[in-house]
Formats: sequence, C-alpha cells, structure tokens
Amino acid sequence: MTELDIIKHTLEEHKGEEITVVDVSEFSPFATHYVLVTAQNPRALDALRNHVEEELEKAGYEIQVSEGAPESGWIISQAEDVVTHLFLEANRRIINLEELLERMSDSRHKA
Repeated sequence: MTELDIIKHTLEEHKGEEITVVDVSEFSPFATHYVLVTAQNPRALDALRNHVEEELEKAGYEIQVSEGAPESGWIISQAEDVVTHLFLEANRRIINLEELLERMSDSRHKA
C-alpha cells in the first residue's frame, strides 16, 4: 500500500469524518497530497493521529512532522509525501483549508 492508501484506510477504519484528499503536487515543494479529516472531539482527534502514525511506521515510513495538540483543534502529521490535517469540525470550518487550496490551484492554472 502507498502512504496515501495507508492514511485513507486508517482514517476510514477509525471513523474519521469528511475525509478529503487534495493533490497539491503542482504548488507544494514538499508534498504530493493533503488529506483533511474531521474528528468529533479532542480525544478522537489525538486517537486518529496516533493510529495514522502507527500504521505508517509499521509500513516503514518515518514520521517527519507531528505538530499540534488535540485541544487546539488542528493537528498536522507528515511522513513522506502526504500531509495529514486533522481537525475538529469548528476549526475545519474556520480555517477552511479546502477553499485556500482551491484558490491556489485556480491561480496556478490562470498564470
């Protein structure tokens, strides 16, 4: 399984919600994809991060970035080419990363 497949499978298996995969390879020098997922509460947010990182490590991937606390409502984790953004619902709506990424992609295509 690829890094992306492991992340998606693990998030689905552990009840991550609103899982969205965005190809950022055109404008990101350090990632090919962002995976965005919502958790119901801080405990679930931390559990999702732990499950994803454990499964990636089992598959031989080294976790390079693991930032944020469950209480903050936003955690970022990266092994190799995929950055996983784990959010509480309110934080996901406020930050609205999907819209930012869409605008970046649109402006890239217009240039």
